[in-house]
Amino acid sequence: MKLFGISLAAAALFALAPMASYAQHSHANGKADAHTAPGETHAHVSPHGGVVRSASPYHLELVAQPTELAFYLLGAKMSAVPNKGMSGSVLVQLSTNATVTVALTPAGDDHLVAKLPAGAKVRTAIVTLNTADGKALTVRFDKLDETHASKAVGAAYICPMHSDVTASAPGKCSKCGMALVKKS
Repeated sequence: MKLFGISLAAAALFALAPMASYAQHSHANGKADAHTAPGETHAHVSPHGGVVRSASPYHLELVAQPTELAFYLLGAKMSAVPNKGMSGSVLVQLSTNATVTVALTPAGDDHLVAKLPAGAKVRTAIVTLNTADGKALTVRFDKLDETHASKAVGAAYICPMHSDVTASAPGKCSKCGMALVKKS
């Protein structure tokens, strides 16, 4: 009888396992996440149109541009954490398999950037970030050369209040300071 109970419990676990893999992470606004990244246990919303990875207790979003990598540290409700007091570097593996380490520098007040060598095509980025509250985070982004190639280059961003203010990258409106949103 004991063996039957163990077998029944094991069968129940196997039956429920596929359901667990479909579970999505939801946020306070009740919306489910946009996608699940490889190696992640749940999907993430990407507020700036990039790739998001877990960096407990935070998330880190990478927005790849042709000349730089922008990193947003995301806190509660996936909002960008101010970059004051943050520092770090990125170990970048290029599509040619060469590696280069690039320092992170503050940009605006909500993200850090790593300037890329001319013509660089990034395959992997390993970010080491020291937060203002003394936490050291290490986050890996893989297959970026495949992800970037499938996305449209030069996604348009627009100010919700000033339709004449647009940009090819996330940022703030030059007139009112509001965050630019992805043009639909």
